[in-house]
Amino acid sequence: MIDLRTIHVTAAIFACLCLYMLLIHRSTPGLRGVKFMIYGYATSAVGMELLALHDHIPQFFSITVANCLLVLINVFVYWGIAELLHLRRPQRWLLPASIIPTVAISLYFSYVRPDVSARIIGISLLAVAQYSLIVHLLSGPGPLRVYMPRLGLSDLFSLYSVINIYRAWEAHLHDPRSLLTSAGTSIFAFLAPILIAVMTGLGFIWLAMAQLQHELEMQSQIDSLTGLLNRRALEQIGATAIEQARRQSSALSLIILDLDRFKSINDEHGHDGGDVVLHHAARCLRDNLREVDHVARLGGEEFVAVLPGTGQARAAEIAENLRLCLARLTVEHFSQEIRLSASFGVSTMLPTDTTWFEILRRGDRALYLAKEQGRDRVAVL
Repeated sequence: MIDLRTIHVTAAIFACLCLYMLLIHRSTPGLRGVKFMIYGYATSAVGMELLALHDHIPQFFSITVANCLLVLINVFVYWGIAELLHLRRPQRWLLPASIIPTVAISLYFSYVRPDVSARIIGISLLAVAQYSLIVHLLSGPGPLRVYMPRLGLSDLFSLYSVINIYRAWEAHLHDPRSLLTSAGTSIFAFLAPILIAVMTGLGFIWLAMAQLQHELEMQSQIDSLTGLLNRRALEQIGATAIEQARRQSSALSLIILDLDRFKSINDEHGHDGGDVVLHHAARCLRDNLREVDHVARLGGEEFVAVLPGTGQARAAEIAENLRLCLARLTVEHFSQEIRLSASFGVSTMLPTDTTWFEILRRGDRALYLAKEQGRDRVAVL
């Protein structure tokens, strides 16, 4: 049997984890998901204390309410991870799906048909279902930077599921001669989830830090006005694209475009009107390119699209489609209509190209040629 000191120590551990998460939440208010971890550890601490008061309070509170509070941590962990990773909105059905079975199992095997073993089996299997959902949540696709913390947490929750299955099997055997019911292994089975809870808190912070770093890196590569990639990101993508094209012996093309007479738009409609035009033009470009393509704002009214696996002829067709899209675009600003046009330069990687900037320079010369020929057209080099 587990003595009261062990239960009190366990409750203290949960309370310390709650305080730890609270301090993190106060010092880093923008860190998503931490509030759910605070709720989870707080309810677990209260639940453990209710278990410790088993001989001093009504059984309903020491068993039913205590078990409900203890299963809540799994719900809050799920919600916290989902919010942290932007995976989906919190699944509200998890709360009744966890509480209702817990109440039913606790009441039935406490009052209708008293059976401690059956109660342990039911609660343990419910916990296994909860942890399986968390593992499934963590196993989805995501950025490479957060892969390791997600894998680590998945392994922890998988181990937690194994331990709960073990506890259910031990309760099912109910054989005093079995090694599974010996004092040492019983204590291990009870304390191991507590150790995992501590590691889960640390793992969650690891995941939060990795996710935050990923988001900061993404923000440093995004143009705040248009939502497209910025010049820094373009250089990285371009270098990677040419390396991959050379390794796979595949084509690589580039489209560089410049909005025609953009200065006059700024002069006539103000810089806010120019910003609206840039925003709509960026959306037009993004919506008319493939998922494998990359489009960036090079600076001012100049944009670049990187087209992996695309030859010169196909790149010219894509540029013409983009030109027509912009030509048909009408931007409304303070009840005034702004019409657009753009000049395009297309260049393709040559066998002699060794750097991304060689393709970019040829694209820039093609753009200059399109402007010399009267603007609102596509030139190829």
